[in-house]
Amino acid sequence: MSLGGAKGSASTVLLAATLIIMVVLVGLTAYSMYQVQVINRKLSDISSSVSNINSTVMSEVSSRLANESEYLGELLSQLNTSVSSQVAKIRGEVSGLEASIGFPVAIVDALNQTVYVPSMPHRVVTLDPASTEIALAVGAAGQLVGVDNDSLVYLPPPFNYTINKLYQNGSVASIGSTWSSPSVEAILALRPDLVIGTAGWGYNNYIASVLSQYGIPVLLLPSSSSLSDVYKSIIMVGEATGHVKDAVSIVENDSAIVDSLESRLHGLPEVRVAIILWVNPTYVAGGGTFQDNLITLGGGVNAFANSSGWPVVTAEELLEVNPQVIILMSNGGLFNESYLIQWLNSSIGPAYKNISAIASGRVYLVEGWYESVLSEPSVLAPYGALLIAEILHPQAFNISSLPSVISPSTLGVPGVNLEGGPA
Repeated sequence: MSLGGAKGSASTVLLAATLIIMVVLVGLTAYSMYQVQVINRKLSDISSSVSNINSTVMSEVSSRLANESEYLGELLSQLNTSVSSQVAKIRGEVSGLEASIGFPVAIVDALNQTVYVPSMPHRVVTLDPASTEIALAVGAAGQLVGVDNDSLVYLPPPFNYTINKLYQNGSVASIGSTWSSPSVEAILALRPDLVIGTAGWGYNNYIASVLSQYGIPVLLLPSSSSLSDVYKSIIMVGEATGHVKDAVSIVENDSAIVDSLESRLHGLPEVRVAIILWVNPTYVAGGGTFQDNLITLGGGVNAFANSSGWPVVTAEELLEVNPQVIILMSNGGLFNESYLIQWLNSSIGPAYKNISAIASGRVYLVEGWYESVLSEPSVLAPYGALLIAEILHPQAFNISSLPSVISPSTLGVPGVNLEGGPA
């Protein structure tokens, strides 16, 4: 074979080999890609299987955990309820034991009669707002079963909320009004083991004499003419109901308010004031009354101090005593300054303008539960003294201008939450 032929044959062989290699490589590549796809599919299947397994396992675990958690929650709830019940029971027993330690008690009431309370009373009836307020204040709300109608209407907050809630849920019944027609039958039907009222108020003394025939202890409180009498009443109710510590705490707090007031007003001149409770006939607070004591504590002098009790006065007498300030009770909206002026003008004509309080624009109408603190000799009495002090000596309280209508919404009293009584 010639050299040229040999070279041609070699080239042909090389080309064929190259083609074969390329075919093999293409085949291998295609096969590899196929294998990769197969592997990817298997990996995808494995991943999906693992995901399903994880989902199943997690679902099972979550379900079991939820069941266990619910079970544990129920168990803890039952345990807490049981513990709370036991604690409440123990506290109740301790409270009852503490209360029973002070019984029986013998208390000398306002009529100088000894009232014997053999054991902790659980069915208490009060005959007037002052008695009801004190009973609620010392912590005897849960012992009340009956109150007079006025207690459902005239108590200041927070006591009005408490007593009306008790009345609405049926825990407390009404026994009628102590000022008009109290029902002895209604009181007896409540089977009271203690009745509390204020001596000399309405029919209270009569009710006490009737109930005593049935062996029911009736505690008559002093018809207060001063805060000292109020303090005495609070302690008496605390002793009779088993709440002596609470009663003492209230008296201490009230005394602190009065002491603070005396310090604030020290050195200020007294202001002559008349408190008018009703107009035409016109009743005023005279000497020796609860309001007379509040006037003194509030830095004033009672224009009618020489007349005892709550006398009816004429327009001429009001002109004669010439008060620098007039405090007029609205009596739930019945009266206002215009009504007073009309009565004065019809009685003495233009001469009424010579009354100092009218000439200087210092006639103040008291509304809302502020009327109660100036009328009821009870727990909130010191706030009545504070209110009078603000009216007579506004500068001592940094008050630049007093409103002509004095109510919880127009004038604040130190230590009083306007939405709910004492802070």
